[in-house]
Amino acid sequence: MPKINDQRSLIMKALSDPYVLKILAYSYYSPKSIPEMSLKLDIPIASCYRKVKLLEKLGLIEKVGTKLTIEGKRVALYRSKLSQMAIEMRGSRVIIRLKVDESIVKYD
Repeated sequence: MPKINDQRSLIMKALSDPYVLKILAYSYYSPKSIPEMSLKLDIPIASCYRKVKLLEKLGLIEKVGTKLTIEGKRVALYRSKLSQMAIEMRGSRVIIRLKVDESIVKYD
């Protein structure tokens, strides 16, 4: 697990990525597969896999199951754990508050 400052930097960088924000919003209400996210959100498949793996490492998305595609292939389903996000500036400090799975995770 990265140190808090490393974790904060990684989260700040991730949350500045439009693809990451799309993935988190799209997978919030129901689990989605990476190929589905890629298709519906118009994100290149390789980028989508990388972003989901990063979000999983950061604890912002989780694998919740699998399903069979119409081709008979098994794919993982992911769901966003992020329900709220607030970013504020206080002088030279940036404060990020995330609500993840009913708990508040604060990085400042």
